[in-house]
Amino acid sequence: MNQTTATWLIVAAVIGTATVLIGGGIAARENHARVIGHHWRSLTPSWGEPDCTAQTARLSTRESVSRPTAQGGGLVIPHLELIIEDPAPVIGPSASNGHRTFIWSDDATVDRHMQRVTVGDLRAVGMETRIAVNRSKPVKVVRIDSSGNVIEINSVRPVFVTVLPR
Repeated sequence: MNQTTATWLIVAAVIGTATVLIGGGIAARENHARVIGHHWRSLTPSWGEPDCTAQTARLSTRESVSRPTAQGGGLVIPHLELIIEDPAPVIGPSASNGHRTFIWSDDATVDRHMQRVTVGDLRAVGMETRIAVNRSKPVKVVRIDSSGNVIEINSVRPVFVTVLPR
């Protein structure tokens, strides 16, 4: 195989991969775009009840431990971290009507941790907690306005979930 043919094959593979990834992202955004402006309860028939509400939720990165390479340098890999501030249950005596962020998760590890920090044994700890999620499933962060209408939806697959209490 000559060099020109190999170059064209590589270019075609890159363009094909980019098309699939971008097309999938557009399809996912279109599904979320349909519920923007609707009340957050319109999400529960397909997503179920939210795991919790939060004062805010933001994304950050954490770096992995640096491991020396054969050449003497270190390899540092950034990992996506979801930081949830002041979580509360959606309903019940400790729910907060002032929270404008809802968290839905398809990941059992995240579900269990949110249960523990909102109504379980970690509720009264009063300090930061963090879990690592192995091969996470989507966690949806939904922001609403004062009327309860959805204004933003983000779907992420975090490696770490950090909870900051009030």
